[in-house]
Amino acid sequence: MAVTTVRFPPPRPEPPEPDMDWYMSVSQKRGVSPRCPFASVDRCPRYYQSLSLLGRAGSTKIPQDEDDRLKARWEKSDLWPRTGEYATSMFGNGEKHFAFSNFCPEVIYDRFRIFASDLTDHVDETDRDIAHRQLVAKSIPLESWQWAWSSIKPRHFTECPLYSPLAHSPEDSKGDQKELVTLKPTFMGMSMDVKELARRFRPWLQKWWGKQP
Repeated sequence: MAVTTVRFPPPRPEPPEPDMDWYMSVSQKRGVSPRCPFASVDRCPRYYQSLSLLGRAGSTKIPQDEDDRLKARWEKSDLWPRTGEYATSMFGNGEKHFAFSNFCPEVIYDRFRIFASDLTDHVDETDRDIAHRQLVAKSIPLESWQWAWSSIKPRHFTECPLYSPLAHSPEDSKGDQKELVTLKPTFMGMSMDVKELARRFRPWLQKWWGKQP
């Protein structure tokens, strides 16, 4: 009589706790800065978009004039998402947001104390109660993100799809290019940043003069 061996898949590993210790350890292993060097509304479009959207979910809002300036600036960048799948977004019922997608992990940490790009809440209170009973049975610490969220996607800044382009793109793609000509109430109606002009053309002039006999 043939004996059939049933092989069960190995148990799924417990999801990591993407706290500050986890984040710093990943940074150390990869030999990069502890936190993302582009974590600024003027350095990264995803950081800006994440911070702007959280203003609609209970966080302090970016002043409207500043938000309009940043949005207009980043929409001109080649790093701005062109389709909804790549855009930073939130989903909810008008009263509460149940999911956050494609967020900057730096921004998510400042709000929720975990480094993640995607967060999904429990469907309802029944789903939350069932999940909490399972966590109790597993003796999961109360500090774990699993008590607050149904699922998350931990993310280190080096895994962000914008990190490499930002690290290797020219300044104008980063959104921090200074304006040479600005509209100011001067006699001529505008002014020019002479120092910025000299900074930009200095490498070209040095290269040109180096070719002269």
